[in-house]
Amino acid sequence: MRGRVVAVVLAVVVGGCGASVPDGPAPVVFTKVELPAGTAPVVLAADGDALLIGARRDGGEVVPALLRRGADGTVADVPLTAATPYGMLATWSSLAVDGDRVLAIGGERGGAHGNVRWSAWTGTTAGIAEKAQGFSVFGGWGAGELNDAVLTSSGPLLIGTWQSLRVGSDVAVWTADGDTWVRNSSAGTALENTPDSLGFPLAATTTGPGVLVAGWRLAGGKQEPAVWRSTAGNTGWSAAALPDAGNTGAAVAVRCHDGACGVSGWVDGKLAVWEVTDGAATRLSGVPPIAVGDRDPLAAPIDVDGRLTQFVADGDGVRVLRADGAGWTVRGASGPSGPVTAVARVGDAVYLVAGADENARTLWRVSTAELR
Repeated sequence: MRGRVVAVVLAVVVGGCGASVPDGPAPVVFTKVELPAGTAPVVLAADGDALLIGARRDGGEVVPALLRRGADGTVADVPLTAATPYGMLATWSSLAVDGDRVLAIGGERGGAHGNVRWSAWTGTTAGIAEKAQGFSVFGGWGAGELNDAVLTSSGPLLIGTWQSLRVGSDVAVWTADGDTWVRNSSAGTALENTPDSLGFPLAATTTGPGVLVAGWRLAGGKQEPAVWRSTAGNTGWSAAALPDAGNTGAAVAVRCHDGACGVSGWVDGKLAVWEVTDGAATRLSGVPPIAVGDRDPLAAPIDVDGRLTQFVADGDGVRVLRADGAGWTVRGASGPSGPVTAVARVGDAVYLVAGADENARTLWRVSTAELR
């Protein structure tokens, strides 16, 4: 986004009965993007004037797939090589692109305890491959989650959690040493948990040379939305609670544009959106009170003409809410239904993944002109 956000556009999934926002003007018309038969979209990332689509092909020998939709609308597979049995079955949870660099996280539950077996994939837009890791790299005693993948100017990072030396599980960072991922110690940094503050990361993105992590922390007996920020790569970490956090809340998704970042989450069971600029966070006022539960997915905000665009799961219909300073304008959306789980902007188009569950998700496209 350019400069300070002056308004917010929110595409909100709203149920037919008991909707929390009124009907508005003419609906925004989305177009369904057809994918090869048996291909279910999961995650999205912009690749210049193209879109990368992390997908599933259930029943195939290799379940995860990566596709590229070019500027002319053609869809082609990006070569993908799995290295482990769990990698062959993985579902994507994160996809990051920077130039021709690609970094992705996949996971599949297995083993005696049904824990997620994580897989990390690296490569370029010409092809990616899983790099097999020792079991203790992502699993074993003290293991936590892998939440997001980020590509910084100083190298690729994986953001997740790992058992703390003090209490609970720290926010954890893995860096790459060739094809091997190395978990860095969080001790003595703002990522380390203390008896007074327990952190839980949920999403991450790059901002300049650094990283911004969104999540929540338990402090003073209260669950509060929080962010962690590095100055460059895995260095110079700081942590802060997000403002106007009510009684309980969490920051769930984050995306940055031109030095400013949009963070989506919930406060007291309702949608909340913050802007983070130059390290200072502001909760945007006037966001309609859309119900968001602690298990509901939220896609990261998108910038459209200096305004944030947010997609939120709340039923079967899709509505577009626009704040212009004086109030909110509500528009319906024709096309997608169900929770919106992934969003990406490519040039003058916005793509989203929506569907009732992972077997019903479809890919949709809308011109940014339709959102104005």
